[in-house]
Amino acid sequence: MKTGRRPLLAGVLAALALLAGCGGGDEEIAPKTPISRVVIAGDSLADSGVFGARITVQNSADPANPFPVFSEIVARNFGVATECPFFVATGASTFAPDGRPACTNFAVAAARIVSPAGANSPLAVPFQLARAGQAIGTYTPTDLVLVDGGGNDAAALVAAFLGAAGGTPAGVQNFQAFLLGQIDAPTLQATLSRPNGGALAAGLYMQRLADTYYNAIQTHVLDRGATHVAVLNMPDVTIIPAVQPALAAVSAQAGGGAAGAAAAAQFQATIRQWLDAFNTQLAARAGSDTRVAIVPFFADLNEEIGNPAAFALTNVTVPACTQVGVGAGASCTSAALDAAPPAGLAPGWWRTFAFADPLHPTPFGHQLLAASVNRALARAGWL
Repeated sequence: MKTGRRPLLAGVLAALALLAGCGGGDEEIAPKTPISRVVIAGDSLADSGVFGARITVQNSADPANPFPVFSEIVARNFGVATECPFFVATGASTFAPDGRPACTNFAVAAARIVSPAGANSPLAVPFQLARAGQAIGTYTPTDLVLVDGGGNDAAALVAAFLGAAGGTPAGVQNFQAFLLGQIDAPTLQATLSRPNGGALAAGLYMQRLADTYYNAIQTHVLDRGATHVAVLNMPDVTIIPAVQPALAAVSAQAGGGAAGAAAAAQFQATIRQWLDAFNTQLAARAGSDTRVAIVPFFADLNEEIGNPAAFALTNVTVPACTQVGVGAGASCTSAALDAAPPAGLAPGWWRTFAFADPLHPTPFGHQLLAASVNRALARAGWL
């Protein structure tokens, strides 16, 4: 099995063929590590139906078997049945345990590493990890723990930074309050007083956020005996449709044209520096620990968006569900998409789009993300 990154379509198709898992063909590849349980924590990318539906396109042809999210695809590679959500939403931000022992997916849509809902909410990834630890007790060598988080934190940081850039007292106050979630007051004030202090403080925030993330993984997963832990690093949020309006606003504020394009490019580079601060610190914390596999979500997503044809993607900028006026979730069905193809396209057109809505992948996007995870597991010698 090749474990490097894939620049060619042939490599992608081979990786996707592997995703069939058990029963996928006569030349089935058995995992190198026997895994009998997959425990998942994270945000909407890994949520398997806390709010009633996976946040992607819905499978009209077989509603009882929804298109799986990436974490479910990875689990199936080890012969583990689709994971049901541990939490069930009882309101917009209230949850109750499902109660079934088999439900080991603790991910919840909109979750962040540091959540405005508080540290004791399922909307906080560290709480999910703690709750998983309580439910499971001690991890065994046949457990795989899959952790995804940070994208929503990054988007919130971008929004807070732009709010402060507007110069209003409320915007500045909100940005500083946001940063105090990870930076102590003396350090924050010293950083903000430096030239370009706001951007520097945002980078420091992301570095501290990586520590918060890894501390939770260390305490609630590794210290409980887990020996197979896959952690996604933070994706490049600057290339997803949801962040494009922010870049466009920066361009417009700079007057548009060449000057606007340069300003937007500079802001994109700044955001990427923040993301790099998080990912570099995350990698440093994992170090050479053979129990941990870091999934290069940032690099792989950039490769897919930058070279879509090599991944059989036909559109990486326009969300599929918006073509029928809905967002990904229960109202975005394969039947609705097939019934309203964009001009010049035939039913099934959405199957090769990257994004279902401005933030979430299509089912094929989830397959590509699962392939990224599988390559990381293969490099670790587990798959």
